Amino acid sequence: MAATGMSLAACSGSGTSGKGIGSDGKALTPFPTYVPWDKGPAADLPASDKGVQAGYLTYPRELATAVPEKPGDGSKVSIWISSWSASPLPRDKNTFWQAVEKALGVELDVTVVPAAEYSKKLTTLMASGEMPDIMQLVATPNEAQFVPAKCQDLSEYLSGDAVKKYPYLANIPTYSWKASGRYAGRIYGIPLERGVAGHGLIVNQAKFKEAGILAPEVGAIGVDQFSLGLEQLSQKGQWALGAQKDGAFGFNAWMANFGSPAVWSVKDGAFVNYIETDEFVAGLEQMVKWQEKGFFRTDALTVDGTQAKTEFLSQKVYSRVNSPIDFKNLAIENKGRFDIDYALPFKPAGGAAPGHWLGAGIYGSGSTVLKKAPKARIELLLRVLDALAAPFGSKEWELFNYGVEGTHFTRGKDGGPVPTPLAISGGDGPLMLPLYYASSAPQVVYYPDQPEAVRRQHAWQSKVVPIGVTSAHYGLRTDAWAQVEEALLRHREDSIKDVMTGRKKLSDWPEVVKEHLRKGSQQAAEALAKEYAATQKA
Repeated sequence: MAATGMSLAACSGSGTSGKGIGSDGKALTPFPTYVPWDKGPAADLPASDKGVQAGYLTYPRELATAVPEKPGDGSKVSIWISSWSASPLPRDKNTFWQAVEKALGVELDVTVVPAAEYSKKLTTLMASGEMPDIMQLVATPNEAQFVPAKCQDLSEYLSGDAVKKYPYLANIPTYSWKASGRYAGRIYGIPLERGVAGHGLIVNQAKFKEAGILAPEVGAIGVDQFSLGLEQLSQKGQWALGAQKDGAFGFNAWMANFGSPAVWSVKDGAFVNYIETDEFVAGLEQMVKWQEKGFFRTDALTVDGTQAKTEFLSQKVYSRVNSPIDFKNLAIENKGRFDIDYALPFKPAGGAAPGHWLGAGIYGSGSTVLKKAPKARIELLLRVLDALAAPFGSKEWELFNYGVEGTHFTRGKDGGPVPTPLAISGGDGPLMLPLYYASSAPQVVYYPDQPEAVRRQHAWQSKVVPIGVTSAHYGLRTDAWAQVEEALLRHREDSIKDVMTGRKKLSDWPEVVKEHLRKGSQQAAEALAKEYAATQKA
């Protein structure tokens, strides 16, 4: 969908006057008090304080009313969000858009930007106009200039017990607020919560059982046995391991098996990037061996995401590395043709304990920010975002996530919402107008009419979250890292692809590390270490 005239000229200026976004030397605003919602349905499978998500085997029979009064005052609210789907129908033809406006009591002026074009669109929009009232901000090199200069400092509204005025923002777990972080010691953004479990190896359960590599516990089988099972599954025209042109051969499901830390770790006060570690190289060496034996398809870099998913669902490929959200979508789209599960981490050679990389607990390493405005206007915008964050088990959650019954969804066997063709591909519904990228409730594990898939997801989370390792940089804001993060992550992915496809040798990896340092990794490490030390004092 084209921009509606809103743009972000403010982003490119030097409004911070050199103050930067780091917290070193700043007073640190306390994060919001966590107040979990207690009026919803009890979970069948409990959440944990470490980040395992609550599981629901059936849809709640009775939905609570979470927002008894409309939060809006009839005024217009502009929103800028990304989307992974097709463009929505215009507002006057979009029944979902109109239903949300009615529920919120505001007129919505929404700009939807294709996620793949987000960075490019953001850069273009920085050159002119004003920012919208509400904007989904994924980490960007320009945040040092943009956020403190043009976004509202939300500390007085959300810090500590102040957040209780907005009960569904208070329902966002503390780990998400910490991952969203502070700018210059202050709270500017509202996080979009995601489970911390991160990416895993999603598998065809029957095939992995048949090959003897669907272990019941973490580390129950070794890498050699796992490799033998992969060999058994990889026949002519069929592959044990899925891969595609993005994602670097699913490396983020393999390296932790060999003890690699997540993106950044702290050693004697210094920040170390994972590509510098022996454990990361050991994981890459194993991936190269699998590639040489044909466990990945040799033309993986010609495969896009749609084809990769199709090949998994058609049982041409028996596994794929992705997130719990992908697991949910696969389970629903597969419609019971075969059981989808997870393979647990295997034990590396030498007997070391395998690990698992956890996610940050938020979407996209960013948050939702607001345009600077008078207090009454900010409170209105926060009420709107609070309503959009209404929890699972409420009527409002159902509306914002599935739309209007009979139009955008029907009821499945367990009473849960099942999207209609209009909501899937008709341009009308939350999939095409994803306001949950502006504000959303903490996610739970519920799949309509898929209770066993819910059990498998919850069981996997329960086993990998306790052994998980988290990157030390989550929630840290530094100009040095913000400026180079996107380029360094792209360099890492390209370098893995080069080694996996033979354009480079594994023996070339030390040069990859040197180039990484030259591209800004060394300066970023020093800045992150300083910021880390500052935040640990809080």
